[in-house]
Amino acid sequence: MKEKYTINKKNAFIGMIIVMLVSMIIGNILYLNPLVAGIYKKHANHPSVKNMNEFGGIINWILLTLLFGIFYDVLIIGIYILFYESIPKEKWQKGLIYGTIIAFIKAVPEAFNQYMIFNYPTILILIQLFNTMIGIILSGIILAVVFDKLKVFEYCKVEV
Repeated sequence: MKEKYTINKKNAFIGMIIVMLVSMIIGNILYLNPLVAGIYKKHANHPSVKNMNEFGGIINWILLTLLFGIFYDVLIIGIYILFYESIPKEKWQKGLIYGTIIAFIKAVPEAFNQYMIFNYPTILILIQLFNTMIGIILSGIILAVVFDKLKVFEYCKVEV
């Protein structure tokens, strides 16, 4: 007998919504706190920083970032589901490992490319690197905990 898991799709969908909402809250805390917001405000007129009016104003900018955030979260959660059995450990530790892997795959090359190619203020690149790493790692942990609590992965024994 071998253990195999099935996915409770309803609970996965509920979990995905919870994780997405919590991830948005984490992102807002990381980027909109007074310290970071103050640093970004100092560089608002830097030639490499786009003005929100280029997107049709703040409402359009928020909608675009929200839509891309939803797309990105669905992709990251889908990859977690796809590779669930391959990720070592259990519960929150599984999320820590997954979040750390995704953070290094996304944030480090992104920061390096920004530094090497664009005339973007270094402090903003470092803030983005730090915040992205922390946000993705925390979201990975939350993903694993929420999916565990909702019993998204149900194990059953099957004959081989």
